[in-house]
Amino acid sequence: MQELETPTASYAERLAGYTAGLSLEEVPDNVVSHAKHLLLDLLGAALAGVDTPEAQAAAKGVATLFPGGGPCTLWGGAQTSSAPGAALYNGIVSHARELDDFGGADHSGAVVIPALMAVAEAYPVISGKRLLEGMIVGYEVCRRVLDSAGGYRPHNHGDGFHSTGTCGAFGGAAAVARALNLDVQQTAWAIGLAGTFTGGTWAFSGEAAMSKRYNVGRAAESGVTAACLAKNGFTGPRQVFEARWGGFWGTYARTAQKPEALLANLGTEYGLMRSGIKPYAACRDIHSTLDVILQIKDNHRLAAEDIATIKVRCIPEMMQMVGGTSSPRSRLQAQLSLPYSVGVLLATGRAFIEEFEAPYLTDPRVLKLAALVELVESPELPYDSEPYISVETVDGRIIEDHVDYAGGAPQNPLAPQTVIEKYRALAARTLDQTRVERLEKSILGIETCQDVRSITSCLRPGHR
Repeated sequence: MQELETPTASYAERLAGYTAGLSLEEVPDNVVSHAKHLLLDLLGAALAGVDTPEAQAAAKGVATLFPGGGPCTLWGGAQTSSAPGAALYNGIVSHARELDDFGGADHSGAVVIPALMAVAEAYPVISGKRLLEGMIVGYEVCRRVLDSAGGYRPHNHGDGFHSTGTCGAFGGAAAVARALNLDVQQTAWAIGLAGTFTGGTWAFSGEAAMSKRYNVGRAAESGVTAACLAKNGFTGPRQVFEARWGGFWGTYARTAQKPEALLANLGTEYGLMRSGIKPYAACRDIHSTLDVILQIKDNHRLAAEDIATIKVRCIPEMMQMVGGTSSPRSRLQAQLSLPYSVGVLLATGRAFIEEFEAPYLTDPRVLKLAALVELVESPELPYDSEPYISVETVDGRIIEDHVDYAGGAPQNPLAPQTVIEKYRALAARTLDQTRVERLEKSILGIETCQDVRSITSCLRPGHR
């Protein structure tokens, strides 16, 4: 860890000392391995998102905002842009399918990785080793900023903030600062500037607006812009977190700030290890319920038609986030609907990409099964509790079950081969088989890569 030569270093400067000084040789092997799996998974999720309406609108918007193309790839196609434009677009598509990683700030990968890959094309030559270092510090800063703001629940989310937007830009800036080998002072400026750009709320949830995806892409774009400005001497506030007037904590965490969480055990604990990989294309809060439903079906040999009702006892915040309509009108509404997700899982045995689109959104059997689900608010549960599931069968049996951790969570991780198979299925929606295999091999051996542009070349143009 590098140190800034001042007896009164701010929080941002002390965080910058860690960011600027990280070396991959100091990082445990299991952290490096998880970073590579997160990178592979995120690229798969992004490649599966390039055919969405969000991607199409974003590509047109980026072409208008950043005319003339540029050195950076808009993944999955032939269009190019500047580094900020590519980070914006690639962040949006990374989150479009709700298949990107969770547990950071919350979706750290969809911010950090698009930001890093963009600057790797704009500022050659960046090695795979340096990109991994950027990933590790980016995920670290994302999670620590969220923890310092009181954590995801009950505070940041409960106050209506979309934490990937409010906290992600800090991680994106730190990641890019490391990739560009900024010194401590420049990195602190980048972190300070990221605080100026940060923002994002949950207002999208009521009407399924695309701003959920934009919050993520905007954080990636902001991280790139902040670090590139700082590299060229543009200063940011050194007291971006603790400033009494206008500081991040005073603005976004007035009643719940935990400054000590920003720096505690820095360099001995790795925030990246708190990020998990999704097996379902739905909001993470839905996953444990889907795991339990499959478990009950298998253990008790139930068919969907054997089920009379499903009660999901959960914390109040879950009711707010995923307790919406059982008859969603759009993909995003479906991804944020626990009743619909259960219904489509019971009807098809899956809750992946196609299950959150037409014709399933209007399928009578799916909607009938979704209508069997009732969420019951249980404020006595701990704020981080997974829900408790009770299934009543048509013959009157009551079956109750619960899992402490959903599949894919850090405490219950997916097997490495499962992660790779998920990537292959997602990437094959956009890339030909040769590119799918080449990209996989490149990512799993990325620490030996001399120039990340050899990897980004796998991402364009790639349409079959």
